[in-house]
Amino acid sequence: MKTTVVGSYPKVTEDNAENLPGVIDRWQKQQLTDADLEAALVKTTTRVIQEQEKAGIDLITDGQIRWQDLTHPIGEGLKNVKLGGLRRFFDNNVYYRRPLIHGTPAWEKPILADWFKQAREIAQKITQKTTEKPLKVSLPGPLTFTVLAEDLRNGRSKPESLLKEMTVAIRKEVEALAAAGATHIQLEEPALEPNQPLLDAGIAAINEVFSGIKATRWVTLYFFDVTSILPRIAKIQADVLGLDLVTAPQLAAKVGSLPQQLALGVIDARNTRAETTDQIRSLVEPVASKRPADSVWLSPNCGLEFLPQGRALKKLDILVQAARILAPAR
Repeated sequence: MKTTVVGSYPKVTEDNAENLPGVIDRWQKQQLTDADLEAALVKTTTRVIQEQEKAGIDLITDGQIRWQDLTHPIGEGLKNVKLGGLRRFFDNNVYYRRPLIHGTPAWEKPILADWFKQAREIAQKITQKTTEKPLKVSLPGPLTFTVLAEDLRNGRSKPESLLKEMTVAIRKEVEALAAAGATHIQLEEPALEPNQPLLDAGIAAINEVFSGIKATRWVTLYFFDVTSILPRIAKIQADVLGLDLVTAPQLAAKVGSLPQQLALGVIDARNTRAETTDQIRSLVEPVASKRPADSVWLSPNCGLEFLPQGRALKKLDILVQAARILAPAR
């Protein structure tokens, strides 16, 4: 039984010693150079990778330190898409800049590949390994990007058209990441939930994005109880499926037969209260009793950026302890 994180990670240290948002603010005011900003971004990325490594997380991310929000880098990198005003990110006290669609969203060049390669090099230096250190890359799935965007084109009232266009664009970005050496690629799809009108079309879009991709393919769902749509979720052609057991603990008794490996979201990334290993064990045991340990991952239920750094670190420690208790021979 291994551990991972979803994607995002706190950008600010608890003692405020590394205040990346402050650096960005000064850079925007032209008080710092581009080189100053880049140095701060590299320093913060290094810190979050070090913290995940020290905690014992098996599959890390770069913490999405260069991201403003889930839609930001993809929305900024596509032709005919501009980032608009702030909108609430699902049922959270955080916001994202809504992508505004002015024409066919067109992928022109890799958006995340250079960031991935830089973070992978940092991870290799930290672990002093000359071989590739696995690093999971997260990006928004086509359905979630479509749901969070606003199509401003005349006569484009049907989101199905935008979903098809975003499927093409995100597929090209996933291909570029695989070509850059990414061995774990994750689509974050919080919009894939029971009341979603585009549910089946969204699943088909995921499958199209991932078809033939030579990497471990992850899809992560969070914020909603997906119990009622498990038969449809089983059709997602991914290697690992992330499920939010914090929001819907009853899922644990019902997902044992899903064909994918499972990444169980057992740490509440939206609550500073620390879980106990006993709580995690009781949550996971209904799944662990039905599946081989190597087909189950433990993770937070969503990105850790919602938490203060100290709380995130504490929760990572508890996550790793729980995994070792559940699979002591690991």
